Amino acid sequence: MKYFELSPIRITSGWTMKYNNFTEYDPEQDGAQYCYELNEDLILLENQNLIIDLGWYPAMNLKGCYIMYLVDKNRENPFLVPLDRFQTKSKKEIISKLEYWMSEGHYQKYIQIYTKDNA
Repeated sequence: MKYFELSPIRITSGWTMKYNNFTEYDPEQDGAQYCYELNEDLILLENQNLIIDLGWYPAMNLKGCYIMYLVDKNRENPFLVPLDRFQTKSKKEIISKLEYWMSEGHYQKYIQIYTKDNA
């Protein structure tokens, strides 16, 4: 059985990692033998009232893909009305987008919108 280290991710200040099961397993390179690494609960990050949630859907199925959501945790049914959504089969693309979403320039617009809507 092969062991996969956690993927290195640059976490921007202000974000808290609630869980991280996102390993260096790459479905494009490592194949089906280790597809148990692909599950719906890969990463959960929080910043103020925002959540970034990353998973593989459907779990353990190589025909699936990474899906990442940016949601306002204070909204009713936040995953039904995400602030942003991204999907890809590429591990490189998901890491790049994840790090971009944590950048202040990206998420601040949602915090400002939320603040105005609830003022």
